[in-house]
Amino acid sequence: MFEIGIFSVIVLAISYWAVLWVMGRREDVLHGEFVKKGEPPTQAKADEAGRPNFPARPVQARLPERTVEAAPAQPAFRQERLDSLLNTIKQDLNQLVQK
Repeated sequence: MFEIGIFSVIVLAISYWAVLWVMGRREDVLHGEFVKKGEPPTQAKADEAGRPNFPARPVQARLPERTVEAAPAQPAFRQERLDSLLNTIKQDLNQLVQK
């Protein structure tokens, strides 16, 4: 059981190293240092380093508002269409039963 724990820690360390390598942090992988020892971290540099540099959003001209026109009134239910649809379905079912 102890060997499994040690093996798991080794596998996690190797996978962490591989993820850093794939992400392009090769110097961190090779030297094992995330912060250079010569520079004291300052708040201004830490804020700038943490923020991604996105381009400014393009300004879009506002479109004029459109007036919404009412749709033409249609009857919600037509008995003729329903009857023709039902007759078609009945004919199809009768043809399937006869085969």
